[in-house]
Amino acid sequence: MSESQVDTAPRSLRARQAEATRGLIVQAAAAVFEDNGYRGARIEDIAAAAGVAYPTVYKAFSNKRNLLAAAVQRAMTGGVEEQVQRQQWFTEQLAEPDAGRQLRLIARNARHLNERAGRLVEVVRAAARADAGIDAIWRDINDERLTRARRTATALARKAQLRGTVAYTARTLWTLTLPEVYGAQVHSAGVSAATYERWLGDVLVSALLADS
Repeated sequence: MSESQVDTAPRSLRARQAEATRGLIVQAAAAVFEDNGYRGARIEDIAAAAGVAYPTVYKAFSNKRNLLAAAVQRAMTGGVEEQVQRQQWFTEQLAEPDAGRQLRLIARNARHLNERAGRLVEVVRAAARADAGIDAIWRDINDERLTRARRTATALARKAQLRGTVAYTARTLWTLTLPEVYGAQVHSAGVSAATYERWLGDVLVSALLADS
């Protein structure tokens, strides 16, 4: 083994260990934020839940705002590197040739995304009112959702006669898939996530397709 290989091996191991530690911290942070909100979440509690020392959290993320951003990103993407709009479940619904089936795939995807990230997104929304940095995170989330809705509306318009314009369709998709709507149905009204998915699919088909 060459000298460079000897030097590289420990660094590679340390990098993997550091990444694993970051993952544990982000996972623990998500649970603490969901339970306590942004203001109520303490770095000490996150460190304890992750099984790491208090300074380790600060070394990895610098502050609580960065930790919240990382937790939301992990929840939105399911922990993979690809952005949401590049993931298989999103590209699948774009490529679906039948408009009605595409809308029901959107309902399925909204269910799974909100199951993973809905409560954390709500934490961001609540904290954005008092923190400019978190407000920027909140605006980025909404901008990305609107971009995906526009791509979806454009794809739908190529497959079926819509009740409204592409802009109207995108706005409707954006609104009906909001985490707040999911939360109102599942957490407040007490319906199951499966029932929410069926309801959303029915509403989207009825509201957007001209021949429904």
